[in-house]
Amino acid sequence: MSLLREYIRTLLTEAAKGPDDLIAFPEIMIVVWRSGHGDVSFSYESQAEYIEPRVPARDGPEGSISIAKAKDEDWGPCGDAYMVTGANADHGWGPLLYDVAMEYATLNGGGLIADRSSISASARKVWDYYLHNRSDVIDDQLDDLKNTLTPSVEEDNCEQNVSTYSTGYPSANTVDWTKSPISKRYTVSPVVIPALKRAGRWIEE
Repeated sequence: MSLLREYIRTLLTEAAKGPDDLIAFPEIMIVVWRSGHGDVSFSYESQAEYIEPRVPARDGPEGSISIAKAKDEDWGPCGDAYMVTGANADHGWGPLLYDVAMEYATLNGGGLIADRSSISASARKVWDYYLHNRSDVIDDQLDDLKNTLTPSVEEDNCEQNVSTYSTGYPSANTVDWTKSPISKRYTVSPVVIPALKRAGRWIEE
């Protein structure tokens, strides 16, 4: 329970929603979708579509986040991490999906990283918050595809152009891009997923 309290204390913003906010909607759950290509998506759905007795769908949060193994996208091994490939959510409900995705990626791979092709200013703020304000989240520095930081290690190599662009640092500088939160891999001890499972708000398709 202390980990759950820590999660609640360290949400992205005061307006961000947590597991208790989702549970307050009797009919809303997180549904996990897997594709044949290894992509995984998490979305807010009404349980009326999945379990009996069916209940009338009410207003609730809408949103989803999709992740995929980075190495499957030819971005480098990236420490066996999952990469965010898309995200959208109602105001305040995005951070919960990011945390769910990070916990899943920690349980099933090497953690979670940002999209390596492009990243929005709002998404960069999420990663910046994880790096500087979430004591429960562990960050590990990834190398670039040139093996600049750890020449004898290949597993941590990962495309870093997006880290350069997100900081505004010149690409010729091989050190400054490490200051970017996008250059790192993130893991976290599962707290949200267990809470949702205990509450019966988690379903895997």
